[in-house]
Amino acid sequence: MNVVITGGGTGGHLYPCLALANTFMKREAETEILFIGTATGIEARVVPNQGFQFKAILAQGFIGKPISGKVRSLFCIVAGIFQSIFHLKRFSPDLVIGIGGYTAGPVMMAAFFLRVKRVMLEPNLIPGMMNKVLAPFVHLTITAFEETRHFLRARNIACLGVPVRAEILGTGKGAESSARTHSFTLLVLGGSQGAHRINQALIQAIPFLENAPITILHQTGEKDWAEVTAAYKKYRIDARVLKFIENMAEAYTACDLVVSRAGAGTLSELAVAGLPSLLIPFPYAKGHQEKNAEPFVAAGAAEMILDKDLTGARIAGRILSWIKDTHKLSEMAAASKKLGHPHAANEIVSACFLLVRGGASK
Repeated sequence: MNVVITGGGTGGHLYPCLALANTFMKREAETEILFIGTATGIEARVVPNQGFQFKAILAQGFIGKPISGKVRSLFCIVAGIFQSIFHLKRFSPDLVIGIGGYTAGPVMMAAFFLRVKRVMLEPNLIPGMMNKVLAPFVHLTITAFEETRHFLRARNIACLGVPVRAEILGTGKGAESSARTHSFTLLVLGGSQGAHRINQALIQAIPFLENAPITILHQTGEKDWAEVTAAYKKYRIDARVLKFIENMAEAYTACDLVVSRAGAGTLSELAVAGLPSLLIPFPYAKGHQEKNAEPFVAAGAAEMILDKDLTGARIAGRILSWIKDTHKLSEMAAASKKLGHPHAANEIVSACFLLVRGGASK
């Protein structure tokens, strides 16, 4: 079977796509996979390194742009549709899978014009604009949250979760790892590009954490790496500061608590790994991340601090309280595990085979 997968721009979009691609290949080795994204997104670098074909199209965001930016976006959509038609005709896919965002829009529209079977993934509780537009025109919509179906005009919806990379399965507090330390280990994430506000809050929190029995693994992104590194050294905190964490499985296994934004991909990984978290939703995502975090907070798997309320003292206070209350942390970890969808990738691939062939894979 020939499968096109589209979506990217951030790790939160890309890594579920890679999880699907690898699951297709594991199910049937002769499956051909083509990724379509943009030349400037993370997918342009990561996908070829993973051994998959990659083609770039023109695409850029529309929401929040000035008039000139909206005009350019509309031009890119039209150009991207024609580019996608060209790539699809050459590849002859049996199925096109989109995970939303401005990159997926032109590809899914091209698949509609060419009458190729279409599957859409919506990882956020509140769907993005592009997925709302596309939902009535796809054959199957897959969500991570049951509540999402109320926001989509789709004919066929299944809540199967977000695909998680195979290496993430089996990670978390119960896993064995040489990276695990005897002290409390905090993992700080800001997505694939870092999060400046979280980085600054941790810098402010460091003086409160100096004498605590804590080890910190901190992904900063490119821009803040030097400043954050210097701050930890000044207070002699046991910290490992990285611009980007390549081995997330090892990081999850080594940690006791995660401080993170509330992107759907990250939340899915935290749930599968059974990790408690302190969530700080990105405030400029039109409420998507806050809504994603709410079910985790309601289940007792996480606590949430809004970006506008974030201070170093507050974040340090929560971390110190959990260091002292390991029982509470264990309860949160168990609650997180219950929210996981460890079989999402397999179930989605099975649904795709059923859609295309009317039956299971070989």
